Amino acid sequence: MALARPVRVHKFGGTSVANAERIRRVVSLLQAEPSTVRLVVVVSALGGVTDQLLSCIEAAVARTGAHRTMVEGLRQRHQEVLEALVSAAERPALEAQLQAHWQALTELLDGLYLLRECTPRTRDAIISFGERLSTPLVAAAFRSAGMPAVALEATELIRTDDTFGEANVDFEATNRLIRERLAALPEDHIAVVTGFIGATSEGVTTTLGRSGSDYTATILGGALGAELVVIWTDVDGVLSADPRLVPEAFVLPHLSYREAAEMAYFGAKVLHPRTMRPLQALQIPLRIKNTFNPESPGTLITAEAPPPPGHVRAITAIKDVAVLMLEGTGMIGAPGIAARTFAALTEHKINVFLISQASSEQSLCLGVRAADAGIALETLRRTFTYELETGRISRIYEVPACSIVSAVGDRMRHQPGLAGRMFSALGQANVNVLAIAQGAAETNISAVVAQHDAQRAVQALHETFILRTMRAHLFLIGAGVIGSALLDMLARQVDYLRTQEGLELKLAGLATLERMLWQPAGVPWSQARERLRTEGEPMNLDRLIHLLTSERPRRLVVIDATASEEIARRYPELLSAGVAIVTPNKRANTLGYDFYQQLREIVRERRIPYRYETTVGAGLPVISTLQDLLLAGDQVHRIEGVFSGTLAYLFNQMAQGVSFSQALQEARQAGYTEPDPRDDLSGEDVARKLLILARELGMKVERSDVEVAPLVPDALREVSLEAFWQHLGAYDTYWKDQVEAARREGRRLHYIGRIENGRLCVGVQAVGPESPFYNLQGTDNLIAYTTAYYCRTPLVVRGPGAGPQVTAAGIVSDLRRALEQMR
Repeated sequence: MALARPVRVHKFGGTSVANAERIRRVVSLLQAEPSTVRLVVVVSALGGVTDQLLSCIEAAVARTGAHRTMVEGLRQRHQEVLEALVSAAERPALEAQLQAHWQALTELLDGLYLLRECTPRTRDAIISFGERLSTPLVAAAFRSAGMPAVALEATELIRTDDTFGEANVDFEATNRLIRERLAALPEDHIAVVTGFIGATSEGVTTTLGRSGSDYTATILGGALGAELVVIWTDVDGVLSADPRLVPEAFVLPHLSYREAAEMAYFGAKVLHPRTMRPLQALQIPLRIKNTFNPESPGTLITAEAPPPPGHVRAITAIKDVAVLMLEGTGMIGAPGIAARTFAALTEHKINVFLISQASSEQSLCLGVRAADAGIALETLRRTFTYELETGRISRIYEVPACSIVSAVGDRMRHQPGLAGRMFSALGQANVNVLAIAQGAAETNISAVVAQHDAQRAVQALHETFILRTMRAHLFLIGAGVIGSALLDMLARQVDYLRTQEGLELKLAGLATLERMLWQPAGVPWSQARERLRTEGEPMNLDRLIHLLTSERPRRLVVIDATASEEIARRYPELLSAGVAIVTPNKRANTLGYDFYQQLREIVRERRIPYRYETTVGAGLPVISTLQDLLLAGDQVHRIEGVFSGTLAYLFNQMAQGVSFSQALQEARQAGYTEPDPRDDLSGEDVARKLLILARELGMKVERSDVEVAPLVPDALREVSLEAFWQHLGAYDTYWKDQVEAARREGRRLHYIGRIENGRLCVGVQAVGPESPFYNLQGTDNLIAYTTAYYCRTPLVVRGPGAGPQVTAAGIVSDLRRALEQMR
């Protein structure tokens, strides 16, 4: 029987009808609906009442005597709502109606008190009173506002079986009853219907399970061919993830039925998987809206939805899952194992969330509620007693405390590689996957993870697929000249990187050789050094390594801006744990060759970024240029270069007539030298750079293989730094003579490192105009590669080689490359 006016069904949850004020809000919301529309309103119990009724059951069964007091409290609450909303003329009749419900409820609870048990049938009858009490109040509120309304009990409309607690609907009978009853009402009357409940053909009250009121609304909408069903709740719509796990989660404006069902099944709390079913055949749209923010458009659910940019619509999670494992070589080729498994679990009404079976058929993996795990395990062991005794199944066991995380999207099946990206993201987040499952429809990819990893997993997947940004965490060791320059540089760039490149950098902490601060949630860049001073703890390298490796957030990059050998020796632990390293510290690559090889093997096996461009050229692409040459199949015959910006400056100044001691003083004042300039003059820095390049070439060399002619006068090597500066002028004449001698021959002096014919040497050389080093100026470094491809004219890399800003810029460049590798 068709209705003359188009129908709109509105469902209001418990929070929307928690008190008189909120019920008035419900009335005002529907007053805005056009008069040409016929309204059907589905109502839940007043907020919290269903839980209180369950507490009444517990109290009655336990015979505490508190159930009557609790019922009285509920009665007073409903009476207050009645007095606030219902007109004086209507109040006596409505009070009598509610009083009959209170009497019936009390009698049922008294029966539990006597019997000390509650059957599923009785439980359904008791908790149905929440809706049966609220619905007349809401209908009366509409009438008080001048809107004709009648309260209807769904027990007269919805026919179900006797599966108490989550009854199954007989849609043929239900649709007929709904159409007949609504057709008998005047067109201008609002039908206010109890949500959550139904009745068997014998009239026994049943309930529809979790989110049953939503289900009631869509059952009514489907039966009446509604033009729209609206579910009013206390959130703005369906979110892209659980906001308790992902603070950046946002409302999804549009979903398909299939996406909404997948999300509901795999943990989204706003909807129940069954909710959409009555609407799909007629393609009736469903909208989720917020009672307390009605201006928000909410989420619209239809047959089809516009494709999301990243093909994945949302990330969901089910917690409190147990994984049941059946293993055994006797399962191979044995028919019926899965069928017997499901039959046994179905008999005990145990729902299986996920199934995964090895292609070899040697194992079967099932995901069930943690609360069902015990009985499920016992059932399966009993079912397969013979197979266990004969060894066909070696064992059946439980993996407790798990969660299922899922990527949901209708268009996923059109996007190759999504599964690979999903598991790559989980791997980068240091989340171990216990089992995987993907349906043939390809609208869902699920993974079982340990429950303690669930939040990290959901955040990683949401970032990868939904936000389509990349979040990385940095930990800086060394807040000296270079470290401070780096912090300032990144502080200026983070907003640009986030808005323009979708890269969100968080500072997870920093450390010096004295103090350390670990805050993986993020330290404000501008406050980092002050936070380290005020909130940091004494530096403990063992503890720091433990924090970085065991509690690391996703995409953690350690930037070692020290020259510490002790820290460099811990690189293998960090890299093995999946922590990327970016560093200007030369120590790790210049320790013993065995250690160097160990680093290489870890990086190769783990495929984790280890970037150290700044160990040789500061901001210059010295190492990457060499790597590109080798990758192209070139053969390197000779590498020679001015590798020290400090020493380049020193010799350039002396070429202009500045004395040796004065040039070194100027270099120190400009910040080009180490605190003790002898560290520069020793040639050790250049030797290490040469050693790094030689090892990049594949040469198995040690530091002892590098020949070094230091610039430190023998008499000043062991004296105090003060004495060094006092006596340095005594050597000005020597260097003046050396410079003049070179000039008379048309040459200039430079401190040059060379790799050629297996020999590594560092020292002062006089070069003529034909040399690329002849015209070097300031602190410029210059590295020349003579190769099979560049044999007539060497390939030259030239630029500033000293200064904290240059090195910091080189670190940022290395960091960007590392993060690209970690996408």
